[in-house]
Amino acid sequence: MKKTISLLLLSFLAASCYEEVVIPVGGDEPVGVMNAQLSTLDSTHFVYLSVSRKNRVRALPGADVRVFVNGAQALTAQELPPHYEGEWETAYVFETEIRPGDEVRIEARQGSLSLSAAVTAPQAVTISSVDTSTVRMTYMGETDTYLQAKTVFRDLPGTSFYRVDGRAVDDFTYLDEDGTPVPDLSGTFESGLWLETGFDPVISEGAGKTGGADLAAILSDGNSYSCFSDNPFADGECTIRPLFSPYSFPLGPYGLYLPASMQDEPDWDLLASLSRKVHRRATVQLRSLDFSQYHYLKALENLDTFGTEMSFLVEPTTLPSNVEGGLGFVGLETVTEYIFYENTSVFPPEDFPYYF
Repeated sequence: MKKTISLLLLSFLAASCYEEVVIPVGGDEPVGVMNAQLSTLDSTHFVYLSVSRKNRVRALPGADVRVFVNGAQALTAQELPPHYEGEWETAYVFETEIRPGDEVRIEARQGSLSLSAAVTAPQAVTISSVDTSTVRMTYMGETDTYLQAKTVFRDLPGTSFYRVDGRAVDDFTYLDEDGTPVPDLSGTFESGLWLETGFDPVISEGAGKTGGADLAAILSDGNSYSCFSDNPFADGECTIRPLFSPYSFPLGPYGLYLPASMQDEPDWDLLASLSRKVHRRATVQLRSLDFSQYHYLKALENLDTFGTEMSFLVEPTTLPSNVEGGLGFVGLETVTEYIFYENTSVFPPEDFPYYF
């Protein structure tokens, strides 16, 4: 008898139901895989393609990848060279602005493989205020000082899903001894802020680090993808309190940034002799999701929690897919940022560690 594996794939039909796709086991027919995470915050986007065969996954170079925004072809994604030999996926990049309400469709073709996915950018949420304060929290016997960002926002109409995040953006400029910017020695450095969300009942959806006696609460560190639904506050105002790790602040002194003009041949002596002017802004991000991406992230969290040691206790995790003609997931988040910290400082050369 021919064996089969059943995968539950999320349907994007108006009925909002699931369809069952049956993939034969035993043959070696190639299955295309497409993954992408798009965002209204970014203008540069990446699509990752691979082909899955029995017992192996390999990269998929040479594909024709086209992007359509609101039905019109925006551009053709360009293939990026592999970072190392034997990579199991091929990256493609394209540049375009995506706004709330835009429908983005990605089509990829290579040989007999034809993959496509269409997603729509959700509406942007409005953050009314962010108030910060320091709090002392104890977890597993360790007490640290966190920066709490009390964030108030208005829920979007209907059933909505969100993800909270944070980032710091540093605009840096090298200055000579007269305080004049040195040409071509400036740039921007972005980094994610380490968020601790497990103590907030809304973000953790009731099963944070301090509560819950079920198996998931015992094994999981909380909401590892920081996504949550509007069930507790539908169509109203909500307050969440994500905590920034104590390692995210204070801000400075800053390290020895390497400008793009010196990536190949750094002039270490010159850099060590210059002052640095750094403008930093730190933000709270609220990312609007549709249900398919919320479901996908929750499935990933379940896979992370139960996918290895505890696999004999639970049923296998099924990952939703919204790719026609193959497998994978294309997500699109609408991002609202609120700047809660902004500061400009100038640091003399002696304030910086000097490493070769």
